[in-house]
Amino acid sequence: MKLAFFKREPTGMRGRLMAALEQAERTETVLFVPLGEGFYVYVMPPVYDFVEERDRFNQDAERARQAVMGDAPLGRYTLINFRDVRQGRFPFSDDYQQWAGKRAIKLTGEVGLIFMVRADEVRQVIAQECGQVGLTCEPHGEWDMRVQGALRSYTIYVGDLVYEAIGRAMNVSELVREQLAGWVG
Repeated sequence: MKLAFFKREPTGMRGRLMAALEQAERTETVLFVPLGEGFYVYVMPPVYDFVEERDRFNQDAERARQAVMGDAPLGRYTLINFRDVRQGRFPFSDDYQQWAGKRAIKLTGEVGLIFMVRADEVRQVIAQECGQVGLTCEPHGEWDMRVQGALRSYTIYVGDLVYEAIGRAMNVSELVREQLAGWVG
């Protein structure tokens, strides 16, 4: 009797990102992939000459986004080029070399990654994680979140958190749990 093996869907940001890199390599077209927790990524294989084929790329990128999100309004979001994270001199700027493995060299020029981060979805994840440990959390300013404990408050700088999530290819929820453990503990 033969056992059927099912290919499991990748989980977590790292797994989804690696699957997207593999798929872009195979299909040689722009992909728009949801990574979870308010993160999406455009994966751009090296088949576009951005000087001469900018319109083709823009059309392919828009079709890829619409295939995932339809015509629904995006809400407030920001775009972050992976190159900015990689070259940003953050403590986690070189972490991609570990999580990307043999594809790391391609991320230095061959394959482009542009992350789209939706503010409301990321804030919702942060609020859920705060609630899990009995803390209240509310929006503070344009992006940040204010965490309120019994005796003190703490600000989660969402921009910093987003850059770290991209650099380390980790879910925001995991990073928030790390921060809250250090603050509560």
